[in-house]
Amino acid sequence: YTIMAFKKVVEQHPEAQLALAGDGVLLNMCQNLVKQYGIENQVHFLGIVTPRRCRELIEESLAFVQHSITAKNGDMEGTPLAVLEASVSGLPVIATKHAGIPDVIKHGKTGLLCDEHDVDGMATHMKQLLDDVNYAKQLGANGKEHILKHFSMGRHIQKLQDVLEEAIKNSLL
Repeated sequence: YTIMAFKKVVEQHPEAQLALAGDGVLLNMCQNLVKQYGIENQVHFLGIVTPRRCRELIEESLAFVQHSITAKNGDMEGTPLAVLEASVSGLPVIATKHAGIPDVIKHGKTGLLCDEHDVDGMATHMKQLLDDVNYAKQLGANGKEHILKHFSMGRHIQKLQDVLEEAIKNSLL
């Protein structure tokens, strides 16, 4: 779905680039789709990337895009770590309203969300950020602030500590 959306982006922004990391079972199909669309010069298959290369990509990128969908058998991925990492790094996230993603990404504030399978919506969001880089930077800054405030390890440890202290207090009474 990301590649299908990106094809629509390239029609208006031929200079746009899409970097895809990973080597999963859909890789060959994705490579074939890119070839079929004739966008081999705009889409780069990176394979497995090192943490160092991931940091470099974040620094070079305008946004992070992830089109997650619920599998036919109902399987879904929860809150993808990549979405959290991109957002805390200051990249705006373009993603789907899938599982825990809307808990992390606030549409129009920290990123842009569309429905699962909504190729046109995802393409529109990508074009929106390419058309307004300042808006992209603002979303990224808001996302970083949101993650640090609401999803930090310290915050979660403190909540767990509070629950444990309350449980101990109640069990002693």
